[in-house]
Amino acid sequence: MTWMAGVDEAGRGPCLGPLVVAAFALPQTDLELLVENGVDDSKQLDPDERRRVADWLKSEGAERGWRMQVHISSAQDVDLAMQVSNLTSHEIDIFALLLDAVIGGAGDLGGGVLALDACHTDAHRFGELVASRLDSWPWAGWKIDSRHRHDETNPAVSAASVLAKVERDEQVRTLEAELEVPIGSGYPSDSKTREALSTLVAGDEPWEHLRWGWATTAEAWKASHGSAVPLRPLDGRFRPGQQRLSM
Repeated sequence: MTWMAGVDEAGRGPCLGPLVVAAFALPQTDLELLVENGVDDSKQLDPDERRRVADWLKSEGAERGWRMQVHISSAQDVDLAMQVSNLTSHEIDIFALLLDAVIGGAGDLGGGVLALDACHTDAHRFGELVASRLDSWPWAGWKIDSRHRHDETNPAVSAASVLAKVERDEQVRTLEAELEVPIGSGYPSDSKTREALSTLVAGDEPWEHLRWGWATTAEAWKASHGSAVPLRPLDGRFRPGQQRLSM
């Protein structure tokens, strides 16, 4: 049986909240089921549709033996990754980590395709870098297909994009409830985010769930304090985030 594994992220650009990466794998003979049940690039679905699709993926996946996993990198994880390397390198590590977990070296599968939504200007190079971090790559019968905007054309990558987006939205709404202040999406174009920033930088240091290294945060901090934003301290305990095995 030939498999298709898709990997995508949500939350690369916002100034607050986590970066979420999801991997989703299924037999290629089941791909048409995704299309028939409305699985699409998460950006093409409204929040209710994304939630419905995510719930369906999990329930149907439990019956059919599909594999999926989500990785959450907090704002602190992202800041620390930026200090020790860069965001793309961090994402490459996570893509490989999830593929190792979901496919497991392909020992029990017959082969297939690892479809990546590339987070690098050179999509082919992104695939090579992910491969270099996989355990015991190359895997017999497997190849990597790394492309930009892959979530628009590959149903397995679309499924991963939905799982990642739904998880990030839930995380952000949880933070918003704890803060009791509307924080929006985290993008500077979001009026709720812009309005919240003055509150989120009002203390002696930025709110812990802001990305301190982001220009949006730095500008808000300077406007409030008249100085450069502090560097988030490296505590010697780099935490690569949380993983949740969904199926």
